[in-house]
Amino acid sequence: MPNFYGEDIATVEQITSAFRRHGDAARSAYRARYVYDGRSRDLYSCTTLERPASMLGNPPGRTFPWEQIFVAAADCAGSDYPMLASHLGVPIERVEFLVEGVFDPRGEFDGLAGFEAPADAARCYLSLHVRAQLTSRAPRQALEAIHERVIARNMVLGALRGIPLTHELEIERQEAIVPPARDVTPARDGSDLANRRVRNDVT
Repeated sequence: MPNFYGEDIATVEQITSAFRRHGDAARSAYRARYVYDGRSRDLYSCTTLERPASMLGNPPGRTFPWEQIFVAAADCAGSDYPMLASHLGVPIERVEFLVEGVFDPRGEFDGLAGFEAPADAARCYLSLHVRAQLTSRAPRQALEAIHERVIARNMVLGALRGIPLTHELEIERQEAIVPPARDVTPARDGSDLANRRVRNDVT
């Protein structure tokens, strides 16, 4: 059974009683974060779930059905970026894909045990916002095309079209690290500069 603000709840009576006590604190945000840096062999095992305060009492290894939606969206849509980049020959060093959703479970229990949920909680999933952060040397136009295709064509995001969705793309440039040039100016006495520095340090 789920733990809601430190209390195990299972029956309609327990759940609606908890909703009455906590009020609008039942509405919260879930975050599922997909991170791929090229070292992962499995594109579909890169997502972690960040629970709201109301659900922190639950075991980390247990993902409830209503939480799996966020994980599935992050895993499926996030993995599209390295897959499409490889197919199109677009270099991507790192992908971070965040799915953030506002969730209010009270809508499911409206009218049960005399409980009245807020009208805007009727569908429980109030909004989704996704943010893709790509580290790449590729032209911005190529990265934008991949992002737009993921948003428009990803199968899990497509299944969630009933939830209002916003999205954004951030691009980070990974600059090459160039080591400083070594000063090999000859010394007047014919030795190289490095040897002269050593001699100066000793004296």
